[in-house]
Amino acid sequence: MSLFRLGGARTMVCAAAVVSGVAMVTAAMALTLADPPAEFGTVPTFAGADGSAVPRPSFGGTEDGRAPSSPLAAALVQRVPDRLVLPSLGIAAAVVPVPVRGDGSLVVPPDPRQVGWWVGGAYPGATTGTVLVAGHVDDVRIGLGALFHVASLRQGDLVALDTPVGRYTYRVMARREYPKQRLPPDLFGQRGQARLVLVTCGGSFDPDRGYADNVVIYTEPAAS
Repeated sequence: MSLFRLGGARTMVCAAAVVSGVAMVTAAMALTLADPPAEFGTVPTFAGADGSAVPRPSFGGTEDGRAPSSPLAAALVQRVPDRLVLPSLGIAAAVVPVPVRGDGSLVVPPDPRQVGWWVGGAYPGATTGTVLVAGHVDDVRIGLGALFHVASLRQGDLVALDTPVGRYTYRVMARREYPKQRLPPDLFGQRGQARLVLVTCGGSFDPDRGYADNVVIYTEPAAS
């Protein structure tokens, strides 16, 4: 399924389907991802999530995707990302701001060529908190997604988010693969050091159940 649920053991991401309201459209693409490289790097302990609730930044987006109105929020709008760039893979993808529904599921863009930036997380360039970008790995109608090859990123590779006020660059520090219902709660924390995480599906594919795992790429701000 394509639920991206924030907080607790039920947190999950899977891009084999698209959730729209209470309906789920299963993308029965019998496509098997190549064996990914081994996990690498060290994921630091990250404060800010206790497994039951996700801390929200003071000026994150609302559940319906509208930015709150205040002078600071207006300034932060200029740092809403509009493009993700993976130079080592030759990939650039449009970024769409996405909220969460009342049930905690993330509204991931249905077009796998786009990725979603969680409006409840940090903005690019923030000095603390998690910038979270997620996307579908593929689609039965459209084909491969922008994040299809994300598991091929290596330690030290660059990841960039373009915004109206410039580019924010991050460096890959670790890669992990988790069972789709067992994403670590601190992945969504907002009180720790600044980082960007990319999340999509991976592992084995079952036409009835979708992908078994979630691939997570952890990055930290690149030194200027």
